Amino acid sequence: MDDQWAIAHLVLQPRINLLGIVSTHTPYLTAQRSAEIASEVLSHLPVKEKPPVVPGSSTPLECRTKPNRNEGIDLILETARQYSAHEPLVLLTIGAATDAASALLHDPSIAERIRIVSMAFHSAQHGGREFNVQNDPKAWQVILDTHVSLTLGPAVTCLRDLLMSREKAHALLDGCGEGGRYLVGLLEWWLEAQPRLVMEVTGTNDAWPIWDEIVTAHLLGLTETDTLPRPYLLDSLDLEFTPREGRPKVGWIASVRADALWEDFVNCLNDES
Repeated sequence: MDDQWAIAHLVLQPRINLLGIVSTHTPYLTAQRSAEIASEVLSHLPVKEKPPVVPGSSTPLECRTKPNRNEGIDLILETARQYSAHEPLVLLTIGAATDAASALLHDPSIAERIRIVSMAFHSAQHGGREFNVQNDPKAWQVILDTHVSLTLGPAVTCLRDLLMSREKAHALLDGCGEGGRYLVGLLEWWLEAQPRLVMEVTGTNDAWPIWDEIVTAHLLGLTETDTLPRPYLLDSLDLEFTPREGRPKVGWIASVRADALWEDFVNCLNDES
């Protein structure tokens, strides 16, 4: 349910020009179904010009040298080619990174035209043992092997800074019209539908991290970032930090100014309600 919160914030924030949404796969959702959910989010928001929602890959990469090809990857490639190293496209990933990796395999030159900001990895210490990376580790091996500019929002930071309780969600969003009611409803549905998972992840039965809002926070300048050597992702999902000359470093988001982020989200919803 956190994807929906991030999509709503990104499309409503006037400082962000959301050019398109490419859906992806999970173990229980196809890219087509994910696209339908993304379109549902937009239907609850009073936005005049909705970004295109295009299905991406419904399966992970088969191998690190064989990209997928679909309408979503074509959209990434076509859009990236309109940008340059001096004015790069920001490509956000808040799910499996299959389509970002496939685009880089189809046209390695776009690595100079884009920068990637992702909600991905557990932490530098515990590597790829996190939902988004586990859904396509080969894609992350591809991305890390390129020279594309990369900022990672790890789960450990989201869990600490972006935990949203039922009470807090109501306090923030109850006055924010249909969009606010929809988003609070999604959180309540998730807490009630997945009590065991919620307790296992958070240690409470009444809160869940809005993981994907970490990328929005970064775009808005509401994060602090550490810079580390570019790692290799091993098949074990561990990260190997072996410095090698010429490999660009990677930013790891260490903290989020959550109060400022939620204030901005409320303002965006109220401006449109």
